Amino acid sequence: MRRSSLSEEKKNKAFFFAGLAAVLLTVLPGILLGENAVFTYHDQLDGEVIAYVLQARHLFRGEILPEFMDGASKTALTMPAPVFVLLFLSGNVCAALTTMLIVGRFFGFLGMYLLAKEVTGNAGAAAITGVMFGWLPFLPVYGLSQFGIPLLFWCALQLKEGRHKLWAYLYTALYALASSLVLVGFGILGMGILWMLMCLWKYREALLRTFGAWLLLLGIYVVENFRLLAQLLGFGEDFVSHKSEYALDADSFVGLLGQYLTKGGQHSEDCHLLLLAAALILLLLGFVCKTSGTGSLQKNMGICLGWNGFFVLAAAFWDSAPGIWLRDRLSVLGAFQLDRLLWIAPCFWYLLFACAIALGAGIFAERSRAAGGIALALLSAAALVTGAQILLSGDVKSNVQKLRNPDYPMLSFREYYALGVMEQVEEYLRETTGQKPEEYRVVSLGIDPAAALYQGFYCLDGYSNNYSLEYKHTFRKILEPELDRSDYLREYFDNWGNRCYLFSSECPGYYTIEKNGFYFQDYRLNTKALSELGGDYLFSAAYITNASEQGLKLLREEPFETDDSYYRIFVYEVEEP
Repeated sequence: MRRSSLSEEKKNKAFFFAGLAAVLLTVLPGILLGENAVFTYHDQLDGEVIAYVLQARHLFRGEILPEFMDGASKTALTMPAPVFVLLFLSGNVCAALTTMLIVGRFFGFLGMYLLAKEVTGNAGAAAITGVMFGWLPFLPVYGLSQFGIPLLFWCALQLKEGRHKLWAYLYTALYALASSLVLVGFGILGMGILWMLMCLWKYREALLRTFGAWLLLLGIYVVENFRLLAQLLGFGEDFVSHKSEYALDADSFVGLLGQYLTKGGQHSEDCHLLLLAAALILLLLGFVCKTSGTGSLQKNMGICLGWNGFFVLAAAFWDSAPGIWLRDRLSVLGAFQLDRLLWIAPCFWYLLFACAIALGAGIFAERSRAAGGIALALLSAAALVTGAQILLSGDVKSNVQKLRNPDYPMLSFREYYALGVMEQVEEYLRETTGQKPEEYRVVSLGIDPAAALYQGFYCLDGYSNNYSLEYKHTFRKILEPELDRSDYLREYFDNWGNRCYLFSSECPGYYTIEKNGFYFQDYRLNTKALSELGGDYLFSAAYITNASEQGLKLLREEPFETDDSYYRIFVYEVEEP
């Protein structure tokens, strides 16, 4: 008996460490590439990374970010995983981002492994689903918001049983520090209330322990987000958010239901469709071929399906016509994105699949090797195809390709932030004008403003989901000539406006312009309004043919670039109107 127990323990350790190695190996290509690595830039390099960079520069100092949108409030750039700002204090942003990815993947695997093993008792199923969950292409800037959910649920189960209490409380605190209240924490807190009601009904001895963890989570979230919460409650901030002017468009409830059920929501795509289909087949097979653990596994599969069904229905309603009707009457709160509940869904999809694997293994071992063998073959095929889909859908594929071919056409970290080019621009302005970056204000055209912010320039433009409505209206005067020429740009800015950028009707929807011969033939902007806002220089990724007619003076005919840079930057001075 003792030998059998030791053998089982060794097998479990082998599963765990093999799975952990498979997860961490996916980060290796990016580590080897360094600043030449590829990171998803939408909602990451263009926004959240800049939030960490600027908040780190001004940590515990003042209430504004002087470089951002002419001194916007710190609530304009809320970090989605606050504790990770400590990584950015070093100034090595790429290393900090890579570290966040490593931490996220590690906790993603660890949490899913422990949760699946706790629920199924099958270390093999836990390792397989742990690896796939750890591979998911969640953006590292969100910290443990998504990757850390399985371990948090495991902690809840431990507290219910009165086991590992200290570790459960410590991780609950870590999760609160390393995740976002706005993006996912509200959903976790809501589930916590329902879980406590369950404890009150069935597990009263666990209620106090569970309430303590919930209170710890809530308390840390409140401390972290006190500025934002104060603004939402109507005190602490003296500006009206531009979100109050959001124009929400309704989508088909049925269409959203299908999309969210099969694909997931924004930034929560998890390639679960094959896993769901295989799990449903196994669920039905379990009713025919009952084994010793069938009832428990089927119950847990039902719980997973129930939670995700609720998330999908709630998100689809919120974005459909009835939901939009309700949201239009909630002012700023109407901009709240309930589809973020879908960030919790991947945990349940993969736990569902772990239960299916355990069910298939039970049928094979106890009832029918033929039926069990077919079931395990089906599950294996679903796991292999899904694993391949995951690896091909994220940055892993891009970084492997970048290692093989440095000219692989995907924007790298270095290229996106124009490293080696922005430094030239700063040095040129310092030498020719004697000015330091804090003494002038810049805007960018065809270059994401994140590049200038990364370098330390003081910018009038930027990407924010919570800045002053008054500032939006002021900035709009600068854009007005181009907005009047494009219905798409006008609706994009007026009805949403998170991107407070210089747009062009000649290339609408393009925020980065490669040095490929493109030039602006008839660019128009209100230079007087730009000057009144404090604008001194315009950085453009393309030559502006009619610059002088618009009150822009090209400071140097030769653009700033390097041999391998993505951008070619022309610097224009904003002349007095």
